[in-house]
Amino acid sequence: MQDSMLPQPISLKKIMLEPAQPMVSYELISPRTEVPEELESQIALVREIAGSVHAINVPEIRTESRPGDQRKRFPERIEPRIFAQQIQAAAPVAAVVNRITVRQPWEAQRQWLREAYQQFGIRHLILVGAESHRTQHPGPSVSEMADMVSQEGLELLLGGITIPSRSREVERIRQKYEHGLRFFSSQVLLDSNDIVDLIQGLNGLDVRIFLSFAPIYSLRDLEFMRWLGVDIPQNIPWTIAQSDASGAAAERSIALALKILTDVFDNLPAHPPALGINVESVIRRNLALSRRMLQEVGDFYRQLVQARYTPAAAHRAIAPASGPPQSHSQQQ
Repeated sequence: MQDSMLPQPISLKKIMLEPAQPMVSYELISPRTEVPEELESQIALVREIAGSVHAINVPEIRTESRPGDQRKRFPERIEPRIFAQQIQAAAPVAAVVNRITVRQPWEAQRQWLREAYQQFGIRHLILVGAESHRTQHPGPSVSEMADMVSQEGLELLLGGITIPSRSREVERIRQKYEHGLRFFSSQVLLDSNDIVDLIQGLNGLDVRIFLSFAPIYSLRDLEFMRWLGVDIPQNIPWTIAQSDASGAAAERSIALALKILTDVFDNLPAHPPALGINVESVIRRNLALSRRMLQEVGDFYRQLVQARYTPAAAHRAIAPASGPPQSHSQQQ
């Protein structure tokens, strides 16, 4: 399929770096290949929320090498760039594909990039690096793959992942910015300390940081998130246990996200990066709760953005094509 024959995907490039423009993404895992009806239900969901989000974030799911119980392997799923193509054909919303850079050799990654751009109409990528730099990998680093995109002349909007609690994270983001990355999606946030410090450290940098939130319904959810590598503050298990026992886990999850957003906006530096939010379910059984979080947290975030910026700045904001979807100790 030639590039000229593809439907033109929505571009986030014009609005990505506008601080007065709220941006909301929703993370949706590719459907399982052995459950055909799952694709249909996922596409129906995309159509339902298309007017409330700017982008659907499609992660690349691979079996992790972290310690712990790994007896249950992830089921085979539709390739993210194929799912992204179907999303963009079904609804007026951008698809953002995640790609792990280090697991395939350089030339395989180069070919993947060409195909993603030319055959699948992908225009937005999140480049994901290695879990650990102590292990040798056959593929390029995030920065090296970003350079590869430039060498190939591909007009891709590039993003990355940020782990606010990680050492030297401000320096990491600034270095990746020099290689062309313009937005970063955070690890799921369960407190505000590290993300506040990160944003303050990025004062004056022309990037967007997406704050990621996910509902936590039980301690079982929390343990799975811990296995995925999410940083769990010491007080969170007790808080979730109390909420779980009282039947208020959903409300507590949303209240925690609202508090984090409040802390972030209350502590913004003079020239902060643009901010967005990314809502994900992590666990499929929490899908309905993630939809509720998308609405309630999304509305609150948009109010914070509106209150932060002057009417003149807000007037310059560009709404998504389908209508407007109506926002502390980093260690270095």
